[in-house]
Amino acid sequence: MSFANQSGSDTAKENTTPQQQVDDAIQISSENAVEDTDKVTGSNGDANESRGANGTEDVKASPAESPKPPIHSVFSSKTKALIITMTAMASLFSPISGQIYLPALNTLANEFHVSAADINLTVTSYMILQGIAPMFFGDLTDQVGRRPTYIMCFTIFFFANLGLALQRNYAALLVLRAMQSAGSSGVIALGNGVVSDITTSADRGSYVAWVQMGTQLGPALGPVLGGILAQFLGWPSIFWFLLISGGLFLMIYIILIPETGRNVVGDGSLPPQGWNKSLINIWEDRKRRKDGLTRTVSRQAKHEEAKKLAQSRHLRFPNPLRALRIIVEKDVSLVLLSLSIIMTGFFCLLVPLPSQFADIYGYNDLQIGLCYIPFSAGAMIGSIICGRFLDQNYRRIARKHNIPIDRKRATSIRAFPIERARLEVVWIPLIVGSSAVLVWGWALHARTHLAVPLIILFIGGAMLSGAMSMLISLLVDLYPYRSATAMAGLNLCRCSMSAAGTAVIDYIIKAWGLGWTYIFIGGLMLCSVPVLWCVMKWGPRWREARYVRMEKKEQRKEEKKRVAEEEVRRKEAGAVDVEEKSGDERTCTKVSENSKGVPGTEEGNTQDGYVGR
Repeated sequence: MSFANQSGSDTAKENTTPQQQVDDAIQISSENAVEDTDKVTGSNGDANESRGANGTEDVKASPAESPKPPIHSVFSSKTKALIITMTAMASLFSPISGQIYLPALNTLANEFHVSAADINLTVTSYMILQGIAPMFFGDLTDQVGRRPTYIMCFTIFFFANLGLALQRNYAALLVLRAMQSAGSSGVIALGNGVVSDITTSADRGSYVAWVQMGTQLGPALGPVLGGILAQFLGWPSIFWFLLISGGLFLMIYIILIPETGRNVVGDGSLPPQGWNKSLINIWEDRKRRKDGLTRTVSRQAKHEEAKKLAQSRHLRFPNPLRALRIIVEKDVSLVLLSLSIIMTGFFCLLVPLPSQFADIYGYNDLQIGLCYIPFSAGAMIGSIICGRFLDQNYRRIARKHNIPIDRKRATSIRAFPIERARLEVVWIPLIVGSSAVLVWGWALHARTHLAVPLIILFIGGAMLSGAMSMLISLLVDLYPYRSATAMAGLNLCRCSMSAAGTAVIDYIIKAWGLGWTYIFIGGLMLCSVPVLWCVMKWGPRWREARYVRMEKKEQRKEEKKRVAEEEVRRKEAGAVDVEEKSGDERTCTKVSENSKGVPGTEEGNTQDGYVGR
């Protein structure tokens, strides 16, 4: 028998090509390696590690005995730099679109024959959609990946700008601004989701700072561009500029940027499905097939893993309530409250600036736009510096707790005081930035030299932008695998509060005056300090309770899945038994029919009339 098998295998080897023989040998070696790994894991895995609620591994043994966690992302440093650069640029579009026509507000009010309060409603409507739209896109991207959602957002943005450039009445302006916001604001939630896809907690602070720099540069850089365009080319040129820049970005994104969603490509090594591929990915796949490099064991295994991952995804209509579930968590709600207050003060300082500077200094649209430059420079510098401090403080606390730092591997932060690592460095920028808002109103009330408000703008931009990037890093760390949904919740809170603030800020200034208005806003921002102190003190306890609750939920899901599988197996076994019984009955019936009319049987004798003789 063994000789026959051997000769059969030899004959098969002769009929195969050398490449197939090499592939078969690799497959045998791979299977043996997997078996050996399974044996080792089976003997040591239970003692060394347990599965955490957030999907990472909680290491219980000493670092020397524990296996290393898997690589978090296989993307190279250059590819990560390209992805983060494009993500930061994408995050720039929503805030820059919201503020780019601030210098032209007076011109637009005269063009459409409406009041300043009415034209400010276009800013309010933009912010409302800026808070609502990410709730849909955040849940959608968790289903289909990052690339399809980015492309959908920028397509909506493109056509909204086309309509805005061509419209000439107030109602169309109001509606199309909301549509423009729906397209551009979705990418804010996606940006931090991309950062979570490709970075670990050890270096996430710097990456979040770069992405948030785009978000925070927009409110300051937008008026500069808007002032130049409105002054020399007229207000429609603002929307033509957004249309052209958005279209160019979309073209580059479609060509270059790979899919990063971990629900689609895992650590980046799994092949994405067709609509998640960039044009570069498609070209590389065709070249690989042409060169005959697709028949490898590792590639086949990756395709099987990608197929399983695709089967686990269920496409459905986006559910905005998923973001609301995150908002009600104790630690998350306090962080969101602080961020919303800071962002509201941010906009209450920037939105009334054109009318105030036109009244106090007599500036035109271009001059007002240039006055935003100090704020832009401060936001850029503050975000980068605070991101560096954030990563340094993380490493310091990790060394203090004897936790190894690995930028390539995602380790569990369940036992790590991530709240302290992120919030210890936020106090100075938050207090200084809030103090800048406190003195802003009195500087304008006293009609000081222009240098005074410009210096305040620089300090406020640097400190507030840095504080916001630190808090957003903490928010991403609290929900690393649902960061897009968490950011959608943030957008809902901060945009709703900012929309309310910008809608009433002119009325408050008229009632209270500039000085007392910004005393109130700055004091409200300082109230974030005790709120965040509560998060730093009790946040780890709340986070652990959430982990335990999520573990129990996962256990219930697994139990339901196991019961359902057993029920399916029981039904299949019952169906097989029924089929066997029916088969036996059919066999007996057939034998009975065949025996009719055969001499020597009872049926045959009956037919011949011989029964009883």
